[in-house]
Amino acid sequence: MTISVELVESYLDRLQGRRDPSNHTIRAYRSDLRDYSRFARLRIEGEPQNESVLAYVRHLTTERGLAMRTTRRRIACLRGYFRDLSKMTGARSPFDELEIQLPRPKILPRSLAREDAAKLTKAAWETCSHAEETRKEIAIAVLVLISVGLRVGELVHLKPSDFDREDGSLHIQGKGRRDRRVPVVDSCLCAALTNLARPDAHALFTTKGSVWTTQSFRQKLRAFAVAAGLSRRVTPHMLRHTSATLHLEDGVDLLFLQRLLGHENIATTALYAHVGHASLKRALERAQLLSTLAA
Repeated sequence: MTISVELVESYLDRLQGRRDPSNHTIRAYRSDLRDYSRFARLRIEGEPQNESVLAYVRHLTTERGLAMRTTRRRIACLRGYFRDLSKMTGARSPFDELEIQLPRPKILPRSLAREDAAKLTKAAWETCSHAEETRKEIAIAVLVLISVGLRVGELVHLKPSDFDREDGSLHIQGKGRRDRRVPVVDSCLCAALTNLARPDAHALFTTKGSVWTTQSFRQKLRAFAVAAGLSRRVTPHMLRHTSATLHLEDGVDLLFLQRLLGHENIATTALYAHVGHASLKRALERAQLLSTLAA
């Protein structure tokens, strides 16, 4: 089974028709398949393809020292390509003869401490109350991220029509083009979003008519956090993790949290269960088990 430019593009076209992945995903898959193709061309002529795949895994992990998450993605991409090619041609996939075990890395999400989240939230509300319009937009965006944990791409692609003034919810087109609706329950934030959602605007969040990009928002957020007195380098994804962690600590059910964040697999949401140390500590302090037993 071969990898060529034509076969790769044909596979990506079929993938787009079946799953409608984002442009970022398509670019990543194209890059991954080209990387394997370059590697395979340098292997011994006539080498069985399953041996080539195993050598590629060793090459990624040992020689290039790629993170396990990156290696897993590349091998998953390669597996999908060969599975699709097998269906198209009837040839066996090299993965049919392989059992590759790549450990799933357990990386705990980085989030702000509750005190820092409170400081950032207070600064955002103060900005909403007193600053000029262009400064208010970044403050409202910060409040949205903390309250409902959107991804940065979801935030900057929001349109005015995505905010439902009637029930105060946001329509989100999430990862993998999966739609969801998230409720904005704070009445003051709903009022701010109502004022922001101008029907004639190209996007919900703009600066002097210019639509935000993910990079421009990261820069705005960094400057806002510094002005709010935070010493840590704050990123949009950190606010998403902060939202999830604090909601979990305050008793939001994991299934509800999965829906809020738009996770396809609850195992992804369950990562936050390892972060909720503060809630565990508060629960143990309330229980005071030894004192109760000694009473």
